[in-house]
Amino acid sequence: MSKQRIQQLPLDSHRGHDAIFNASYLGDIPSALQEWNSKRVLLVVSKALDTKTSIVSDLEARLTDSVKLEHLQKKTGVGSHSPYADIIDIANRVQTNNIDAVISLGSGSYSDACKIAVMLSATLQPGFTETDMENLIDQKHGLAGYEKLNVPTSLSAGEWNSYASGTNSRGKKQHFGHASGSPTLILCDPRVAATTPAHLWLASGVRAVDHCVEGLGNVKCHEEAFRHFENGLKCFGDRKELLEGISECQAGSRKALLPFIKWHVSFGASHAIGHQLGSVAGVQHGSHDQVLSIFNKTLNWHEQSASDAVAKFVKLLGLPTRLSEVGVTNDEQIRKIAEMALTDVLARDNGLPAYEGIVEILDSAR
Repeated sequence: MSKQRIQQLPLDSHRGHDAIFNASYLGDIPSALQEWNSKRVLLVVSKALDTKTSIVSDLEARLTDSVKLEHLQKKTGVGSHSPYADIIDIANRVQTNNIDAVISLGSGSYSDACKIAVMLSATLQPGFTETDMENLIDQKHGLAGYEKLNVPTSLSAGEWNSYASGTNSRGKKQHFGHASGSPTLILCDPRVAATTPAHLWLASGVRAVDHCVEGLGNVKCHEEAFRHFENGLKCFGDRKELLEGISECQAGSRKALLPFIKWHVSFGASHAIGHQLGSVAGVQHGSHDQVLSIFNKTLNWHEQSASDAVAKFVKLLGLPTRLSEVGVTNDEQIRKIAEMALTDVLARDNGLPAYEGIVEILDSAR
């Protein structure tokens, strides 16, 4: 597989923000740090990568041997859905240690936590609290001038976006953004991603498929956006050798997100609700001929509706298809999720139903 370097997205705001497909993290991270003349580095790494593989220790050894750093620090572990506590911890390390480059190796929770921490480091004083973070919601602020490098291990694709989400102590996902908030460099290294447990990789892949499905169902989905969603879906269905297949899926996750970022072809109810569910529950809505056609052609199926095709796909992967399977079982949980979904960032322009309609959707999937 050949290495390919591209601008992350074809937008003026992403000039200077690149991505490398089929990257080699042990070579590309030191090269980037030398290019940036970074001397004080913070690693934010997956606990599984750090304790169950040699990926992190190999990187630490490589950085020690090949890059003349003044300071190298490591934070191991970030909670699911980027808790505020972890974001504050990362920002505090950045501010108090004069960090000039933050490198995350892990899933979307790691990428989002690091992006928000870098944003807040430019805006808030050291020692800031959750209350200070909440006061920034829906306001515009600066961006810290630190380099950000992300090595993703999932297909959630949040690293391609200029905004990120974190979870406050009430369990509400809040969103923080800046026009230049995406990482300086994204390294898609299939060998690193191959260490992700299968059930987590597949769950994040379903979320990427959901980007395509809901985007195709948007009335604003024009022909060029359609081609990106179509090509993205096809990437997830091809049967290939493991590392080549992972690389193809990583490219597909970018294609699936591009119409949302470039043309504001927004996602539907599943995303606004899913942000607050905090998990991919396999709940799909609508019957879209384009989605049905792509699934049937790519996987040689003969389903009669898009919803049936997506449900079959999720079941084939062995993932949960009911909310009860991921611990959502009572009315209080349903009501809380519905209330929070109404104020989600994606609730503004995606045709989200009223509170009663959201409850009905959740009840039907319970």
